Amino acid sequence: MTLRDLADASGVSARAISDMERGHSTAPQQRTLDALAAALTLSPFDRAALTEAAAAAKSGLSRTAYAPPRDVPDFTGRAAELALLSTSRRVVIHGQPGVGKTALAVHAAAAVPQAHFLDCRAGDLRARLQKIPAAALVILDNATAAPVPLPPATAVWITSRRRLPVDGATHLHLKPLPPPESAALLTAITGTPDPAATEVAAYCGHVPLALRIAGNRIAGRPGWTMTHLAARLADEPRRLATLTAGDLSVEATLAQAFAALSAPARALCQAIAKLPDFTPGIAATVTGLPESEANDVIAELIDHDLIHPAGEAESYRLHPLPRMNILFGVR
Repeated sequence: MTLRDLADASGVSARAISDMERGHSTAPQQRTLDALAAALTLSPFDRAALTEAAAAAKSGLSRTAYAPPRDVPDFTGRAAELALLSTSRRVVIHGQPGVGKTALAVHAAAAVPQAHFLDCRAGDLRARLQKIPAAALVILDNATAAPVPLPPATAVWITSRRRLPVDGATHLHLKPLPPPESAALLTAITGTPDPAATEVAAYCGHVPLALRIAGNRIAGRPGWTMTHLAARLADEPRRLATLTAGDLSVEATLAQAFAALSAPARALCQAIAKLPDFTPGIAATVTGLPESEANDVIAELIDHDLIHPAGEAESYRLHPLPRMNILFGVR
């Protein structure tokens, strides 16, 4: 069974399986292990061995230097962004949850001989960086603050949900895919062109994480069609539940993003979710804050890339999937 076959059969993404193979993911959820065991038709003895191996890895020490995760074979689009990365030594890739920041960096790094991948959420970043050769490329994934000082010769690409202040860095604001590339990604994942892919892509907000989940659901269920999936996604209260497959979940990713917000920012999100758009004056009214403080909260939501300009001066709107999460996500 190939990695792609296992991903299709289990509903676990190929990237997640690759991360586990390489030791980059040492704490898989039990439901992920169960899905893999079922797809591999493991015996009860082998299932227990898999669970024990995962528990042992969870308590072990991480390696000081990592090769990047395996590049996905169906990476689609992003030509301008890839061109920028190919000519830039210091880049902060920032954008909304699930927009494909890590996937872009990993795909671009496939052409770099000395590339290292460090998850900023794991271990002592400074100690691990000291083990990296000075002339190497380092991908710092999931950064929440500007990293420790780096040697001048080190090239670094940083992925973050926020625009981090990094001296000498180019800032790459990664946005959802254009509609044609969005539909093309669905076709690349499923292997079959379908006119309904355009509709599914729109329901996914053209966000790569949602598109990959949608594509995996089609690829892993021979009886499903793109039209069938579009009908399920059209039901707004069920959309987030539909955009879950194995270890991938739009709702879980958004929950992490909202947890990182201040209490006033979370309150504003709750208040504006039912509005088509809002202004600082409306934000002040619905939160009870002075308009100057409401502007600070709006700036925080912009910084976390959860809202975007609505077209008119000082008018803003929640991105579609965060809005769905606030209105219909699990409380």
